[in-house]
Amino acid sequence: MQASTRKVETHTLHSQALGEERVLKVFVPPGAGDEPLPVVYCHDGIEFFTHGRVATQAHEAILAGKLAPCYIVGIAVNLDRRRDDYAFDGARHREYLQFVADECIPFLDERYPMDDRRRYMAGISLGAVATLSFVLEYPQWFHRVMLFSGAFFPPYQRRVAEAIDLSRLYAYMFIGEDERQANTPSGVFDFWSYNEAMRDILIDRGAEVSYHTGPGNHIWGVWQRHLVAALSEIVLV
Repeated sequence: MQASTRKVETHTLHSQALGEERVLKVFVPPGAGDEPLPVVYCHDGIEFFTHGRVATQAHEAILAGKLAPCYIVGIAVNLDRRRDDYAFDGARHREYLQFVADECIPFLDERYPMDDRRRYMAGISLGAVATLSFVLEYPQWFHRVMLFSGAFFPPYQRRVAEAIDLSRLYAYMFIGEDERQANTPSGVFDFWSYNEAMRDILIDRGAEVSYHTGPGNHIWGVWQRHLVAALSEIVLV
């Protein structure tokens, strides 16, 4: 594939469900035309572009033949309401699900040739919890996901353990080796144990899990290094 300029487009969508505006960033892969292509939806989406450099990395990987062409959508987070939106028990979680499913996806499907048979999702920390919630609520849409350093606290583990059948799910998981005592704005947590437990729950419910560990703590500098590997596994040609 010939070299081209990296293309990222920005939209602002007013959400009726949330009662606020949300910014959507869309990475348009090199060579994109009228052919429907896979799409990866990312929670904490602006950070995926700024801290994770996902557009730059994906662009280079596609040109190098290391990643199938795909759209990547970054859904901006409302930092003041992040837990309310992302957590299973969050005060606005149902509304956030509705925003993505009923407002965000149709809005983008009208503007880009996104393949509705190949919708994927990615999340980091509490965003990984939100990603699993979409798997449970919309299994017809989301069955290949990227889960980095998930904030899989015991109540969320129990919720996923209640799932009857996750045999359609393929999950790429990554956890840093220093996350046994991960410092976050909410406190210090043993994300290592939480992710091992969630891995076992997913496998027990029939999911296929590609589980990865590596040096590092609960920070974007670590996650950034693993984005292309994760995307290349979850995005199907």
